Amino acid sequence: MFGRLFGTNQKAKTQTKAPNLNDSIQQLRQATTQLEKREVHLEKKIQVCLNNAKAKSKRRDKKGALYELKKKKQLEGQLQSIQGKKLNLETQIMALEDAHLNQQTLKAMKTSAKAMQNTVKESDLDKADEVMEDINEQMDTINEMNNLMSEPLGQMMDDDELEAELAELEELEADELLNDGLPEVAMNKGN
Repeated sequence: MFGRLFGTNQKAKTQTKAPNLNDSIQQLRQATTQLEKREVHLEKKIQVCLNNAKAKSKRRDKKGALYELKKKKQLEGQLQSIQGKKLNLETQIMALEDAHLNQQTLKAMKTSAKAMQNTVKESDLDKADEVMEDINEQMDTINEMNNLMSEPLGQMMDDDELEAELAELEELEADELLNDGLPEVAMNKGN
């Protein structure tokens, strides 16, 4: 009551920082180790009770054998309880490890998303379109220049004139072949 009057808040004092993920996992593993030690101890005690019950049964000590069997049953109940606790602790460890992996994955995905956003901001779609237009214009200019550079220098020859000249040459060759072949034929006729 006086805390409220003088401005102190009990809730603020009782709130503590959330435990570290790795510390929590370590504490759970330590608890699991303690439970495993207790489990081994109980298994030994159960075996001792079973051996004592057999020995008392051989001596015909029915009450003693029943007492040892009851004690064994109680120890087995404790053992089952410990095994259940151990399973719960291991389940919590796996859940915390999964949570840690999910946290790391989420961090990586956030970083990737930010990097992609920055990349997209830097490479504006309009700028990309302008760059592509510039490249296409430059390619057209280069193609025109290549076409101009590949044209023959000097006087342009007319294809029709060249074909007429070629036809004349072919006629002359054909005439020469005929003339060369005729004298031999004429000589052969004379013989």
